[in-house]
Amino acid sequence: MSNEALAAELCAKAITKLVMSDAKTKIMHKAALSVLERYENTGEPFAVFLSSWAIDEVYRTMDELLGRPPRKVNARIGLERQVRILLQKDKLDTVAVYRKGDFERIAIPQEWPSLSLSDDEWRARVGQVVQWADLVVLFWGATTEGLTWEVEMCASGSIAQKTVVVTPAAPRDIFLSQLYKTFPRIVPRSEIPPMVALHPEFTSLIDRMKAIKLADPQVRSKFVDPEKRLRKFPLPPVSGRFN
Repeated sequence: MSNEALAAELCAKAITKLVMSDAKTKIMHKAALSVLERYENTGEPFAVFLSSWAIDEVYRTMDELLGRPPRKVNARIGLERQVRILLQKDKLDTVAVYRKGDFERIAIPQEWPSLSLSDDEWRARVGQVVQWADLVVLFWGATTEGLTWEVEMCASGSIAQKTVVVTPAAPRDIFLSQLYKTFPRIVPRSEIPPMVALHPEFTSLIDRMKAIKLADPQVRSKFVDPEKRLRKFPLPPVSGRFN
């Protein structure tokens, strides 16, 4: 194959990849908007998954330095997929923020609601979604400016009580860091079994979501305001594991 033909083939593949990415991104964004619309109209519960994009680069660099083959499903997207699948068993949706390159790992974009946000709107939109969500999953694998802001937001008021922080840190390191004083629901990533279940720290919050889901939509719709919702459906107590 000539250099010109090779260049043309590579260009065609790049264009195809871009078109596929754009198409899937739009489907995922539309699915996310549908979840948020159901919350606004009927108070239907949902979870939100937040994480740092930088964790992908951290694991990619580690694999290169250790001479290991690249991971097909890294820790971040693996956890997000697990949260989505297990919550869907109870017909509970999860919304995330789309990450560049994720489309290659997503077979059914309709089942992966993810918001595509511009730089000038993501803070306001993510802030709103975190206020509305009945469960916030925060995967803290690598600190970036964006994640630092999300951490500060999730640490405020009642949001911290409905946030489960998943971290690669060991239990001893969690205790020494005193992170549990800010986030009382915190889980070492190593304690989450692959695919079959989530950590017990999730259970009471998911049970609350299931109870809200079973409520009459006409009743739920009156408790869309986060403060009213908390009074009607109080948050469960924390485990106090690290206290």
